[in-house]
Amino acid sequence: MTIRKRLTPALSTLLFLLVSVACQVVAIKIFPHVVGAPLVEDNAYILTRMMEGYFVILTVIFAVFTRFKIHFECLNPGKERVKNDLIISGIISVGLIIGLIVVRMVQNVFIPGYAEKPWFGLYLGTYMRWFYPISAVLQEIFVKGVVEDNITASCKKYNKHFTVWMTALFFFVIHMGYELPMMFGAAILCALTGYLYEKNKSVWGSILIHFVIGFIPKIVGVSR
Repeated sequence: MTIRKRLTPALSTLLFLLVSVACQVVAIKIFPHVVGAPLVEDNAYILTRMMEGYFVILTVIFAVFTRFKIHFECLNPGKERVKNDLIISGIISVGLIIGLIVVRMVQNVFIPGYAEKPWFGLYLGTYMRWFYPISAVLQEIFVKGVVEDNITASCKKYNKHFTVWMTALFFFVIHMGYELPMMFGAAILCALTGYLYEKNKSVWGSILIHFVIGFIPKIVGVSR
């Protein structure tokens, strides 16, 4: 009997999540030896790139040998769903950008020297920001079309709250290489976009929000 036949969708999903976390622990342990420096905030983006690479490989392996599936439907759930998804995420994104601009204006007033910072800058050479658009796509397809959909498939009865928060917990854990505020922020982002995904089953809105939250703050000078 093959591994695929022995493992149920639930066991396949559980094993995938456990192996993913184990791989993350190993990556953190070997990071100083590979990079030649301890893991800190300034080089954590390297860990993220490593994480994205081994998750792609791990997903393919599990899709081939177990009942774990890659749900590419998240990329094309239908024009109407994509439209609704982008309308909602677009409104949220505009609100986020306006909020960031307000924060920057407040910082200009109350933080000495902040007003001298440029209002716009891509900083593509900093922390591999040029790769961030691709990273946002890869991460959201992985989290929504792979992890979240497989958690749903593994349940006897569909419960969107269980699916969303289990996925958020997983996203929290795989950010263990970062400080706690970043881990909680990643989990909250995952949960919020998770509910949006459960509504439309389109990953494009999640990608847009992920990009805005991760890329735009530095453009307007809110983050360092």
